[in-house]
Amino acid sequence: MDPARLIAGYQRIMRTIYSPAEYYQRALDSMKRTQRSAPEPEQYELLSSIATLLRIGIRLGVLDRERREFWRFLGQTARRHRLKLAESLRLAAMGYHFRKLAEVYGAN
Repeated sequence: MDPARLIAGYQRIMRTIYSPAEYYQRALDSMKRTQRSAPEPEQYELLSSIATLLRIGIRLGVLDRERREFWRFLGQTARRHRLKLAESLRLAAMGYHFRKLAEVYGAN
């Protein structure tokens, strides 16, 4: 295989794999496929949890250029996976970091 074609294909995958629309759809699909066998342990500190929620909400829901996709994802989570809100926020934050790393390493 031509090395230039291989590199171009890899770069195309890296541009799309962490695009917010695709990433959030995969996160929703993942939450649909996984079942919660027991409630998540309540080991959260209230102030820390509120601070984390605010940081995610501000960074992804206000400042990020892809905020529309974040709010769409959160709305779908609230409708379909209400009990998995904490998991969805973790996945959203992870997706943001993956996207930023992909940008830093030249995938975008």
